[in-house]
Amino acid sequence: MIQRVQSIFMAIVAICMGVLANTTIWSKTSPTNPGESVILNAFTIDHVSPTAQESTTSIYILIFGIIAGLIAIYSITQFKNRKLQMLLGAINSMVIALTMGTIFYFIFKVGMPMAGSETDGKYEIGFYAGGIALLANMISNRFIRRDENLVRSADRMR
Repeated sequence: MIQRVQSIFMAIVAICMGVLANTTIWSKTSPTNPGESVILNAFTIDHVSPTAQESTTSIYILIFGIIAGLIAIYSITQFKNRKLQMLLGAINSMVIALTMGTIFYFIFKVGMPMAGSETDGKYEIGFYAGGIALLANMISNRFIRRDENLVRSADRMR
């Protein structure tokens, strides 16, 4: 049954990963140098200054985000096999955590030094979408486990 609650949460995971892949994740403007900024999205991290523009690839965020979204979509279609869904949910939790870890790496090791460290920057909608996806995946796993326990208890009654 695709209309189960965990399917809705897995759809939220897929949507959030799409949002993460298509929006800005983090940005920072330098208060001392007007016109200098750093912008992180799933494709690149751009350092824009009045004299030059520098881009560094951050394609790993995009790759991990797409993988997590595809796992969530595939997991929705596997509603008859709850054990496989639980396995896919655990794998997806690791992939989303890897995505968030990669985001933190690009923010703190690559982005922060680019425009000075006067300010910490601003977390944008893409960053929050990753956190929501991780939370929705955990909730989905909980509902799948609850369904599996319910089926096991019904089998014991027979």
